[in-house]
Amino acid sequence: MNQILLYDFLTFMNDKNWNKADLAKYSGIHISDISRVFNNKKPLSLHYLDAITEAFGLPEGYFYSSYTQLCFNQNRYLDKRRSVAFIYKCAINGFDKELDFIISEMLEEKSKTIRTKNLQNLYEIAEKLFAEGKEKEALPLYEIIIDHMPDQTAEEVAISYFRKYYLNRLTEEGPATLVHVLEYVSYMPDDFQELTILWITATYYMLKQWDKVLHYAKRLEKMAKNEKHYGYALVYQGFALNRLSNSLDEVLEIIKKYGKINDFFAEAAIGNRYVTLLDFGELHYADEYYDWIKDRDDLYVGIPRIIESYVKLGRLEDASTLINHHEKVINEMANSSNMYKQQMYLDFCYAQSILKCENKQYIEGLNDLINVARKVKNVGIIEKFKLCLLSIWHYRDHLTDQLNEDYIQMLSDDKNQASNLYAMST
Repeated sequence: MNQILLYDFLTFMNDKNWNKADLAKYSGIHISDISRVFNNKKPLSLHYLDAITEAFGLPEGYFYSSYTQLCFNQNRYLDKRRSVAFIYKCAINGFDKELDFIISEMLEEKSKTIRTKNLQNLYEIAEKLFAEGKEKEALPLYEIIIDHMPDQTAEEVAISYFRKYYLNRLTEEGPATLVHVLEYVSYMPDDFQELTILWITATYYMLKQWDKVLHYAKRLEKMAKNEKHYGYALVYQGFALNRLSNSLDEVLEIIKKYGKINDFFAEAAIGNRYVTLLDFGELHYADEYYDWIKDRDDLYVGIPRIIESYVKLGRLEDASTLINHHEKVINEMANSSNMYKQQMYLDFCYAQSILKCENKQYIEGLNDLINVARKVKNVGIIEKFKLCLLSIWHYRDHLTDQLNEDYIQMLSDDKNQASNLYAMST
């Protein structure tokens, strides 16, 4: 233990009139370990430091600025056990000053071998954070690995590019991260290559870029060793073929194919068959689809399409009843942080706006259509954007001066056009 920490501990003990036995009692650390730490016979672990801090009644991290020195051994190399625990704790609790100091020391290491080892340890911490759902905290660590790993072909770099892409895929940074991840796919282990192509396919599905969906889904089908990935490759091909004006029989055939993989995909095939039939104009299947999906956890997926089908059939009252009956599910979509549910909510808003217009609530319906158009344009969902424009044009005779002004403003708003670069990615 360094002299600064020892002095601080003794000062607080003196203020409280404590001896080592008292510190052991209130910290829960055995007195023999307290003595060994104070006499430099045992390293001060982060766990012990936090226990002593709490015993003194101080906030967590009070001594962290002094503890940074204990993350290094006598040769001034980072001690893996202490530094890994410390970096992780600083990352999740926002001790940025201490975290920056440790990382800067890691990066200033002159030995390429040791610097590589340090960054490999940092990668392990980033992966731990990512696995625990602490993605925001993991991202800066992945970026450090990308920028500073001596061997830029290392799999840690390639996987870090994938993680960065995954976390930014539907933001303005998405196009740039996609370009990089495609460059590094070949440096990834096989399982990560599959995972990367799967998520690229899923991203293009979210953006409704169907030619890209089909391309990467076929690529995934060829490389997939994981049964689940193989199934999704076929599912995405079915979605893409549906949208790319292929025949109904061709789409139903591929649905039949993945329906034989396992029980999960067999169940998905039932729902996707209904969706395909509705998309091909077989609107009389709307009630069957609703009966199948209404008690499922993924009901939110079907609500927009069923509403649209009812509107096209002229069953406006049934569409309104469905909305009222499933208000809770719709509110959950509206407030969800899940990207897919957010997109489904936009699909619902579109369907509801058409329903309002058909019910002659033109001002409210057109206002909703303009808002949906703005949102899908900003995230690069061009197919939906065009559909909104067609619908606005259909009801154009009911545009007020204010709505027309909002419509023109929406068309000229190019703040987020960067997202549309997905359409040009390869």
